[in-house]
Order: sequence, then C-alpha cells, then structure tokens
Amino acid sequence: MRFAFVLGGSTYQQSLYRVTHDVAQEIERQGHSVDFIFWEKPGTLDSNDKYLKIIGLNKESRFSKLFSKIFIAILGKHFYYYIFSSFFVRQLRRQIGMDNYDVIFYQGQSCIPMHACSNNHYIVVHSCKYENLISRYTGVRKKFYGWLYKKIYSHKKLLTVSEDVKKDMLNKVGATPESIEVIHNGFDFDRLRREMRQPPPEQLPQSYIMAAGRPDRTKRFDILLKAYAKTRRQYPLVIFGEGKRLSALKQLARELGISGDVIFAGFCANILPAFHHAKLYVSSSDVEGLPTVIVESITAGTPVVATDAGGSYELLRGDLCRWIVPRGNVDALASAIDDILENPPAVSSENIGFLDHRRVARRYIELGERLKGNTH
Repeated sequence: MRFAFVLGGSTYQQSLYRVTHDVAQEIERQGHSVDFIFWEKPGTLDSNDKYLKIIGLNKESRFSKLFSKIFIAILGKHFYYYIFSSFFVRQLRRQIGMDNYDVIFYQGQSCIPMHACSNNHYIVVHSCKYENLISRYTGVRKKFYGWLYKKIYSHKKLLTVSEDVKKDMLNKVGATPESIEVIHNGFDFDRLRREMRQPPPEQLPQSYIMAAGRPDRTKRFDILLKAYAKTRRQYPLVIFGEGKRLSALKQLARELGISGDVIFAGFCANILPAFHHAKLYVSSSDVEGLPTVIVESITAGTPVVATDAGGSYELLRGDLCRWIVPRGNVDALASAIDDILENPPAVSSENIGFLDHRRVARRYIELGERLKGNTH
C-alpha cells in the first residue's frame, strides 16, 4: 500500500515529525511506502518526501505570502483555512496525485486547510482542541471557534493520540465524527536509548531535576517554580526551552529566592541525553496530548512527576500513577517531587511497551487495509 503522512507546515525538527517518523519507517520495513508531505520547507528532503508550493499556505512565494496575509488579517488564520480549503485541496490533488495513495493521514492541524478533502483519509488529532484553543476565548469568539472546530472535525474519520484527546473532541468540542479511535504515537525505544547515550548538553550539573518545553501558558513553568520553592531542593532544577515568557519566569525565580538553584538552559537541539542524566522529570502542564517528554523520560529510566493533563494516566500506569497530581496544585506537586526523590521507582520502556513503533505501525497498516477494503 501507499501511505501519505501530511504534516503541512511542520518541519523535520518539530515534534510532529519526530512522533511519526519511527512508525513510518516501520511501515516501510513491512513492505509499504510512506511519503511525508509538507507545504512549508521542512529542510533537506528525505527519500520520497514531498514539499509542495501550495498558494495560500506556502511561505516562500511572495504572492502566496501576500495572499494569505491579506485574508488572515480579514478572517483570522483558522477561518481562512476553512474558507479556502477547496482551493488548497485542488492544488494538493494536482501536485501529488492523491488518487495514487491508498490512505492519507492528516497529522495534527494539517487537516484544517484540507478539511474539504474527499479522498481516503484519516485525521490524527494530537492535542486537546478545546483546552488548547477554544477555552482561550470568551463570548462571541469562543462560540465562533467552538462552532468552527465542531464543523471541521465532524463527519470525519478521526484518530486521537490519547483517550484524553478523544474525550476532549467528543465531550468538549462536541464533534460528531464518522468514527473515532485512539492510535498512540509510536517510538523506537532502541533508537531513543542509543541517542541518550551521547554526551549530555554542556554546563549541566551532575544531577538535576528536569523540565522541558516552550514556556507558554500551557506548560505552567510558573507552577513548577512555585512548587520547587516548597521542596527540600535536593537537586537543582534545569528548564529547557525558549519563548516570550522566559524573562517573566526568571523574574519569578528571583522573587521566590530560588534563582541560584534554577538553570534556564534555553533551546537544546540534542536534548535526549539530558533525560538520561536527570534524577527526575517534572511535567507541570495544564494541556497535553500524549506527552513525548514523559515517554522519553521513562525510556531513559528517569522517573516522572506529572499533572493529570493529556495522556499522563495512560503513560504512568500502575504504581507510577502515585505521582500524578491535579493541574495547578502547587502543594501537591511539591509533595510529589519530594516523595519520588525519597523513594524513586524503577522505570523503563517496558512500562510503555504499548507505544512500541512496531505495534503502532501494525495499527496504521490495519487502518489502511480497512479503508482500502471499504473503498473497493
């Protein structure tokens, strides 16, 4: 079979590609073909991957940029995608010959500008749309985006990367899909462990507590700093990531009197070895899909404290769920950090074996066969 994974505006460096790459490679090892399709330049193209210059989505063409800029200013980004979807789909069909693929998987938000697609496809939802977007608005804008997302994701074949994302789509967005199933992201644990054995980033302490991500409103590093200030502070805290809120976080650390124990390490291109050397990983997020950082921590043998966001309960099973705490609860997070460092559990990829890329690839192949069979 021929598979297309449409990643749209993503690149090879971004998480959407990283969480689909291992599965795509395994699908190919099983004798099928997989093309990644982008409409923004992802980097040097690998294998049969395709970079399409779709007018209105591509950012290299001056005309395309002007076209999108004008209409996004008038309509807003997502409504612009919605209105011009048929225009984008026609270009996609013309440039890649969509009928040549047995099944197309629109990954993440690539489905929004392509929602008018009528070819054999699934939409893979990677995040909680209500919590991540709709809840940010109030009044008329909230109702509008609620209507828009319900319209986009209804009457479609949906796949969600966690049960939490599925509940968000059905219960909060209120979508009525043709079908909806959970398909987890898949990981090659052997590859992850090989990369983790590389030298760690420079200037890190010998032992530390770790957190990583863009410091935006959902990661809640402010909650993490407040909780860390209440712990016994056995190890320094290292936070990886860059963003607009970083200066405010540094100021908060100073106000809490912990700036000497907190290292803001910035962006790290090769972060995997850092998981291996950490004593603990802390996920303080309010919103997640299936947190890759938790997967990477467990694979590294590093225990995790996490909020009850996204797929945390699916990843931290059995005794490990002891260290899942309510979102936004500073005291509970601080207590969990001290407790797990006092009695750290043994963790490994065996705890998350259901995410093995070979198992997940088989699910994708089964979905492709099912869709192909229904079509014929």
